[in-house]
Amino acid sequence: MAYWIVAAGLCAFGFLTGFSIGQPFLLVGLALVLLGPLRHRARIFVPILTAVVAYNVGFFLLVPFYCSATSQVGQASVVVCQSLLGVTFTGGEGYNPSPVPAIQSGLIIAALAGTLSLGLLSAGPYRRRWH
Repeated sequence: MAYWIVAAGLCAFGFLTGFSIGQPFLLVGLALVLLGPLRHRARIFVPILTAVVAYNVGFFLLVPFYCSATSQVGQASVVVCQSLLGVTFTGGEGYNPSPVPAIQSGLIIAALAGTLSLGLLSAGPYRRRWH
């Protein structure tokens, strides 16, 4: 029962705070809800949940986290946005950086983390314990 309460709580919190910090909580909550029937099958549950968490980490490392605008007298303003990793995105007045690079990095990291966790669960002493 506690599993479903945590999953529903994460979904609710993620939905209510969706415009600020809610996205990772909503994604993990939805993954827990969808994986609920498979939670006792670690070779399926763990890699998928690891991939969802890794996606969130990869996304937030590269998404433009804060922006600032500067301008000189008589010139157009310049908008500079930086990610947590220090990647800089620059544009002119009204610039809104694309989240596509962050989504791509999140998907790549998710695929790597999911594959790695599946490999770890399938190898060595864990193999007998987790089928």
